Amino acid sequence: MDEQPGRDSATEPSLIDEMRELGQAFSALGKTAFKGGRVLSVELLRSIRAIVDRAREEIDRIAEKK
Repeated sequence: MDEQPGRDSATEPSLIDEMRELGQAFSALGKTAFKGGRVLSVELLRSIRAIVDRAREEIDRIAEKK
């Protein structure tokens, strides 16, 4: 068969797709924040960092539930 040992064929395509989508979301975030090479204010960068920190905390909470 085509299956490799240690792989769950029922969930892996979904996991791979989600990881790819997450990477694309991070890329889009960077492009949005720094598009056109514009210079951002320190205040705006702090706001963006705070949003990312809150997202990380939420991810930690979700991971603890599983």
